[in-house]
Amino acid sequence: MTMNSRSFLQALLAHEAEHAALFQEAKLKRSNNRQAMGNTPLLASVYGEILPIADSYVTKPIEALPFSLFDLYRTQGTRVEFEHAYFDRRRRLASLAVAALQDDEDTYIAALENTIWAICDEFTWCLPAHLYNHDASLEGEEDKHIDLFAAETAHALSETCHLLGDRLQPQVVKRARREAMRRVVTPYMSVKRAYWWETCDINWSAVCAGSVGMAAIYLLPDSKVLMPILTRVMDAMECFLEGFTDEGACLEGLNYWYYGFGYYVYFSELLKQRTGGKVDLLTSDKVRRIALFPQRCFLQGNQVANFSDCSRTGGVEPGIFSRLGEQFADIRVPSLEPLAAPIDHCGRYAKTLRSVAWLNEPLLREREGLALGTDFLPEAQWVIARWQSGEQTVSFAAKGGHNDEPHNHNDIGNFIWLADGVRWLDDLGSGRYTKAYFGPERYSILCNSSAGHNVPIINGELQQAGRAFAGQVLDVALSDTEDRYKLDIGKAYTVHGLESLEREFAIDKVEGKLTLTDTFTFSTPGAAITERFVTLVQPVIATEGEIRLESEGKSRVLRYDAAKLKASISTAEHANHHNGVEHVYLIDLTAAETGTQSSFTMTLENGSTVR
Repeated sequence: MTMNSRSFLQALLAHEAEHAALFQEAKLKRSNNRQAMGNTPLLASVYGEILPIADSYVTKPIEALPFSLFDLYRTQGTRVEFEHAYFDRRRRLASLAVAALQDDEDTYIAALENTIWAICDEFTWCLPAHLYNHDASLEGEEDKHIDLFAAETAHALSETCHLLGDRLQPQVVKRARREAMRRVVTPYMSVKRAYWWETCDINWSAVCAGSVGMAAIYLLPDSKVLMPILTRVMDAMECFLEGFTDEGACLEGLNYWYYGFGYYVYFSELLKQRTGGKVDLLTSDKVRRIALFPQRCFLQGNQVANFSDCSRTGGVEPGIFSRLGEQFADIRVPSLEPLAAPIDHCGRYAKTLRSVAWLNEPLLREREGLALGTDFLPEAQWVIARWQSGEQTVSFAAKGGHNDEPHNHNDIGNFIWLADGVRWLDDLGSGRYTKAYFGPERYSILCNSSAGHNVPIINGELQQAGRAFAGQVLDVALSDTEDRYKLDIGKAYTVHGLESLEREFAIDKVEGKLTLTDTFTFSTPGAAITERFVTLVQPVIATEGEIRLESEGKSRVLRYDAAKLKASISTAEHANHHNGVEHVYLIDLTAAETGTQSSFTMTLENGSTVR
């Protein structure tokens, strides 16, 4: 929406006296939540996850953040050790705040006060992995550096004090507000410094700016002081929206849609309240298309088309889906079983509290269930299909794009095949975040390299990273019975003599069958070609021309021309984002010989039921 500075200030001034009523939907939970929990099983389920966590923190000591953990990122490039303790404090803060809001007694107040005090003691609210990466001049001002989590912390403390300040010790409230101002809001207000994330088009711009903006709204009731800060925040939010394709796709993946767009919505709703509804950032058609993105990339149940740094599964976050559903009539909700954990491993306060405050169970129940059909996102070059074949539900996702996308993986031409809840051919998704993961070694890591995706290897060479390494859509034909999607992915490689690599997916929706045809054109014959397939389901070479995959009493068969291709299976380990290690199977179909033009066809078909 367009509004000049005078109108914006007038909107803020007109509602300045209502500052204490901000986010009233969370404050009201103190008086009506017990009745609400009895009437809404989803709300009871959310509380059922949060309250036991809060109960555990009442007596559990606050974990220290020693320098030895802080320094591990510098010395050995690992993040998890420090972040485990750091995020444990944020989980403590979020769960105790929610518990205190639903409890008229003071059961949780002392533990909440101690948590706030400990966070105020921290050397910096910024993670070691983010410190100095974008602004080396900050040495000596580490406590004033603003990254994702410093900004989130300022918002969390200011919102806690706003909602529970009358029940907390005044000294705790004063200190928390002072630290949020000193560390985050005041540095952001400085005209001397523009943060790199203010003009970026990824999740950082929304999370950082949105958190700062919300903290400022709580901490600065004076509209004339507040207005220029919010104007700057809204400029950053406009940059954030530019990172989505015209069709609303988040190339960072669903996890970062939740994260970045979540903070866009959190800020928008608080700003809307602060201006009495006169400023609403959720009204544009592009925002509506972005809001529809999840219902396109959920495949079935909680299974996701997890391109880029994204998890393979992702439950519904009830707070944001409720609020967006109230805003947009065409929002659909994937399965509500299971819901996303209301408090995640990072202890994200805004998400946790809004999972309670915004939850609208009747709306979620009414909108539950995704329609079958195929979505083609032309700018993202994604095709995502869901259909019924006999008694089985089948899903497919494939992508083109380019190899310089946010949280990029070298994965042009990659695809996912899912039937009856089993991911037969897969995308590994995000790996364990380390210094190497975001450094020059990124594409030596399996899940980021094209070696860890369902794409060819040519002359031993993998796809390359960079904007120039891109796919080209050649043909799309979608119908109720068959989908065809054809790409040229040859430009993803720097293989000498490779002129084109046309990859065609043909989906037979009646039979539930995928046919993949790759056609290679070279200037000279003799190239070494390997068709790579990635799965977490153990494959077996049943016979020449047939590889069988079996899982959960079901099976699929990968068929290929044994006269042209020789099969082998190897294994690898995937260090996933949640610090687990998964056993990965790599199926390689290697060409016996190649000419200047070579074509290979493979099919993935139903197998007989395993007994």
